[in-house]
Amino acid sequence: MLNAVSNIDAVEVTNNMCRVVRIILITALVFVLMGCSTRSITPSRSEILRQARSRGVNLPTIEQERARYEELEAANKRRLMALIEHRARTSLRNSSYLIGPHDELEINVFDVPELNVTARVRESGFVSLPLVGAVKAQGLTEAEFTRELTKRLRTYVKNPQVSVFISHYGSQRVAVMGAVNKPGTYSLKKGVNSIMELIGEAGGISEKAGNYVNFIPVEVTGLTASNDIEARARLSLASSESSRLERNGIEILLDDVMGTSGTIPLEVPIRGGDMIIVPEAGQVMVEGEVEKRGTYELGQRMTLLGALAAAGGITYAANVHEVEVVRDIGGNDKLHIVVDLEKLASGQESDLRLKPGDIVRVPSDRGSRMRGDTFEGISRLINFGVGGTVNLAK
Repeated sequence: MLNAVSNIDAVEVTNNMCRVVRIILITALVFVLMGCSTRSITPSRSEILRQARSRGVNLPTIEQERARYEELEAANKRRLMALIEHRARTSLRNSSYLIGPHDELEINVFDVPELNVTARVRESGFVSLPLVGAVKAQGLTEAEFTRELTKRLRTYVKNPQVSVFISHYGSQRVAVMGAVNKPGTYSLKKGVNSIMELIGEAGGISEKAGNYVNFIPVEVTGLTASNDIEARARLSLASSESSRLERNGIEILLDDVMGTSGTIPLEVPIRGGDMIIVPEAGQVMVEGEVEKRGTYELGQRMTLLGALAAAGGITYAANVHEVEVVRDIGGNDKLHIVVDLEKLASGQESDLRLKPGDIVRVPSDRGSRMRGDTFEGISRLINFGVGGTVNLAK
């Protein structure tokens, strides 16, 4: 009889244990499913490409996109170097520059102190001088104006020795727009002909400045012959013309312009009609397998790693080999740049400087995600068990 009772009790205990195991398994499954539902899978670029091919859609491969990105960067650098080389050969102070309204002239006549003056060219194109009165300067080179003034002075001075230099290129105005403290147009001055110096004329960059300068040469803007360059520049930036100008501009890192990257400032000669645009920092979006998805302010030196750090770092389930930066390059065209964080950490790849509007996607590693969700589900179950009791009775 006692053996029979013992057998019944053993069966009862076994049944209770089976029920507990079933409860544990079901609860764990629920928690795992809950974990999966709260954070969706972020597909990698490779997965997206495979899905596209299965539907008969051909998209550029990761390698093709990387090559396109590198070619865009190289083309931008080639344009910058070609512009610097060309302008270095054709200085504003060469013999072909034509004097215009608002230019400032330094005039010196040997042994005639009253004619050692600085004169500004009026809108009419004339310069008013002692003895000779109004002399037309517009449309003449320094040498031509020197000969004209010498001819006029022969009536008053025996064998006049005249020298003329342009000290202020008032007719050569440059628009400095965007995130600077005093946006507007500025005349070129003697010895002031670089992007850094013009930004300094505009009061320096503001606290809203991003990490690069968009330099649009006069060959693109077509503003050189206009007296109302500021109005035209603002109109261009406020209209559909803005996208064309910016696409044809040359992007230069602000660190390179200001010399804050440990190198000397990049010297880019400036010409009248050029536009210097300092875009505001803007924001970047970080999504996928990061601790804090969201939108973050783009600092002047924010890189891909900086954006991931701002988002609290990557999760256990991240696919570190295919972190993606999606960049709008105009004309409804987007560039997909895939970065391997392991290669970046080992120095095989360089960190990527981000731009306003970039989207950083950290894809999921499906195997790691499942293990992570299972671990999280079991952890929740354990916490649930610690906080309550399990009734083993029927």
